[in-house]
Amino acid sequence: MDCWILYERGDLEANCFFADRLRSCGVEFGMDCSIVTVDAADPYDAPDIVVSRARDPDLLSSLEDNGSTVFNGSSVCRICNDKAMTYGLARSLGIPFLPFSIPGNPLPRGPPWVVKSCVGHGGTEVFKADSEDEARRLCDKLSGRKPIVQEMVSDPGKDLRVYVLGGRIIASVLRSSETDFRANFKLGGRAELVEPPSEVINIVRRIVPELMPDFIGIDFVFGDGNVYLNEIEDVVGTRMLYSLTDLDPARMYMEYIAHSKMSL
Repeated sequence: MDCWILYERGDLEANCFFADRLRSCGVEFGMDCSIVTVDAADPYDAPDIVVSRARDPDLLSSLEDNGSTVFNGSSVCRICNDKAMTYGLARSLGIPFLPFSIPGNPLPRGPPWVVKSCVGHGGTEVFKADSEDEARRLCDKLSGRKPIVQEMVSDPGKDLRVYVLGGRIIASVLRSSETDFRANFKLGGRAELVEPPSEVINIVRRIVPELMPDFIGIDFVFGDGNVYLNEIEDVVGTRMLYSLTDLDPARMYMEYIAHSKMSL
């Protein structure tokens, strides 16, 4: 079986260990794997399998139309890489999330607020606004990136990442920061393995059958005794799993893909 490990070129440079680990594990499970960048991917030369680590739902849809089985598929990519669409999914499932507005509409409760891009990732397009003027300036800064202004959780600087592979929770990591309202590991936050609370498990069980993902990270924030969905990571990072556990997520993912493909 031909298999592409698909990356954006810039992301590949930063994640070469994981890309190569996916490739070598795929070979172990009988796949003919190549690491391919989005700019070099020709949908008309679609392989049997695409392991997508890219955020391009239109390309993934074209690959599917030309016969590829894509992990995660184009619908997962489209929803999870747009926070407004993620919150639309949450609303349809009755899953709580923090209120937000788009520029030009009345602001949610605040200040402060969180201003972020709907299409950003890794916490790099997430900002705190302490006034309406600052919120407007930040939205202008994110123009073209689908900015939203969101109510800030009452317990900032802490979130929970739940890793879901093949519909099953494989790990749960609490991230925290004493210096930043963002708790991202790549931004210097601390991380520790924890057992997910029952409310989180119940939300995951509602998301999985609706979204049908292969490998994702679901992020939650906390406030006033409540749990809120924050975002779903389609191209979920694995540094915390390699740092905190004995798991090999690349091998687990490729084994799952090999078994999934054989069962089709």
